[in-house]
Amino acid sequence: MAPHTFPAFSEHGTSSTPSSLSSRCFSLLLVLLSCLAAGFPLGCAVGSSAGVNSTAQQNQAATSTGVVAPQFFGMVVKNDANQPTIPIGSIRLWDSGVTWAAIEPARGTFNWSLLDAEVSAGQAAGAELTLTLGMTPAWASSQPAISSAYGMGATAMPANLADWDAYVTAVVTRYQGRIAYYQIWNNPSDATYWSGSSAQLGSAMAALSAHAAADIHAGDADAKIVAPALDANGMTQFLAAGGSASVDVFTTALSLSGQAPEALVSQLAAVRATMLNTSAETKPLWNDQPSWALPSGGLSDADQSAYAARALALNAAYGISRVAWYAWDDNSTGALQLSTSNGQAAPAAAAYGVMEGWLSGAAINGCSANAQQLWSCQLVRNGQPAWILWSAAGSTQASGLGMATTTDLQGNQQPIGAEGTVTVGAAPVLLQ
Repeated sequence: MAPHTFPAFSEHGTSSTPSSLSSRCFSLLLVLLSCLAAGFPLGCAVGSSAGVNSTAQQNQAATSTGVVAPQFFGMVVKNDANQPTIPIGSIRLWDSGVTWAAIEPARGTFNWSLLDAEVSAGQAAGAELTLTLGMTPAWASSQPAISSAYGMGATAMPANLADWDAYVTAVVTRYQGRIAYYQIWNNPSDATYWSGSSAQLGSAMAALSAHAAADIHAGDADAKIVAPALDANGMTQFLAAGGSASVDVFTTALSLSGQAPEALVSQLAAVRATMLNTSAETKPLWNDQPSWALPSGGLSDADQSAYAARALALNAAYGISRVAWYAWDDNSTGALQLSTSNGQAAPAAAAYGVMEGWLSGAAINGCSANAQQLWSCQLVRNGQPAWILWSAAGSTQASGLGMATTTDLQGNQQPIGAEGTVTVGAAPVLLQ
């Protein structure tokens, strides 16, 4: 399979076989230092040498948007009393009783108690907040008789956009300067959240976005607008309807069902292809709702930890500038568990936190895999080269890339021996 090509992102898949460990390290350091000196321009990834034990051609490659910000590490928290016990840079307010239908049960009557609590808890945690707007109350719905998990009429377009304007204005007036981003609707490409026809989807979301952007900027000039997470067809329609003019950030919602994290790569390629050569191409892309339906029989704690860590690395490397993991306190059967039923961190959350420590503040300049599915991600941390390696196809031996130590997801650090190789399995390891 040829490397995926993303708009505004270079692909890197060349292969080399250094004649000696010292020449390999010297060449690698020259490239990394050149990238640093140039501010990490696109085209500096050394995707081929990491962990490659043969001259097998790379079959996946990509570069990221650069330095990974703390806000990249986002979370949905359903209950404000269940705040994450690991550092979180951003929180997406969704599925916590803060929909339009919940906030404004009757025209002009607002119940702010839950949203107040969510905003206060998020601010106390130091997280940047995104509120997802939408889910129409029955009194404002164009189809009030339609049932949904979010109430009667919630998945339909408002009958009158003046009601939408009043709701958005009330929200931004109350939370000016406290909520940094406002997203238009939740995943309307899914019939669970949107009952309009597919032909109406793009124009409806563009209209809601345009009205919301005007209302929000009138009340908070610094707030940013986040597009609804749409599939390729919906995004094409949204762009054709002029939706991009109203939004600052585009989103996708990549949830995996029974698949390994590497399945994200082809899904992201499809999203990027839709954005290519459009006004969306240069705007940030967020992964709105990464989550897992586990394969039949589930996954061990160790595998869940490996999945969480690999997913974060891949999202960062393939151009996602923020994730909003769904969800910290989602304990439903078959979901990848970050916390236990009593709110304590599960092993996967600990792995999430370790990967956060590896990535936050680092420049990640690409991940790639060789033919044997040995994955390598190139980093510069604190001005020094580093690598993240894992194997998606069983334990294997890999080059230590001239690094001095290896650290696992449990924080165990070991020196790399004189032979210059490391054992790599499903759980990522950090070489530095």
